[in-house]
Amino acid sequence: MIHGYDYRLVRAPNYNDRHGTWVKVPMIKEALKSHDVVVFLDADAEFVHPHLPLEWLMSFWNITPRTLVAMAEDPDESYNKDDKGRLLWNTGFIIAQQSNRTQEMFDAWENCPTGDRYPGCDRWLKEWAHEQAAFGYHLRYDYNGPEELRTIPCDQGNGAPYIGNNKCRGVFVRHHWWEKDRTIRSLYDSILNLFVRRLYGQFHGEKSRYFLDASKYQYPIHDLVV
Repeated sequence: MIHGYDYRLVRAPNYNDRHGTWVKVPMIKEALKSHDVVVFLDADAEFVHPHLPLEWLMSFWNITPRTLVAMAEDPDESYNKDDKGRLLWNTGFIIAQQSNRTQEMFDAWENCPTGDRYPGCDRWLKEWAHEQAAFGYHLRYDYNGPEELRTIPCDQGNGAPYIGNNKCRGVFVRHHWWEKDRTIRSLYDSILNLFVRRLYGQFHGEKSRYFLDASKYQYPIHDLVV
């Protein structure tokens, strides 16, 4: 697979008492026990430029060894804000780095709806935005040490060009929350573009092997080795 990373398509067990999107929290937590870095994508999200390595993106977004998680902001709308007026972060794209502190945070996140540590978090068991709201309303205010949480601009890690919001175009990571059927078509385009780029680069890298300039010959041609 590309870049030598491990890839997993996970079918998680369902919860009986909460919305299905909550499953990403324990799945990421478990994956971190055997990986230093875990990148999670919802099924309606994609990397626009597959040739860009994750390391480049992490450097670009200033994700340091001290960073627990990074997520992209949601569009700047009133319904995407917590009770303090801060924009929620979208959990459809998460970069998480393993540490004891990260495990502690994911455990607290998973157990947020019990209300033991975060009174009122049970609201987000089934009410939108589920685990995303639980993180935005509660977790990010506890795990907010220097560099622990990194916000990715909406324009770079959320949305898509056709949505019409020029501040959330999905430049690096595209999220098709309104038109999920576009995900497959867009992914096809990205992969085809990557294949053509690599084919073009390979051809020019070995131009002396593939390209024969016979334009100086005159007809009838004799003794041309092709």
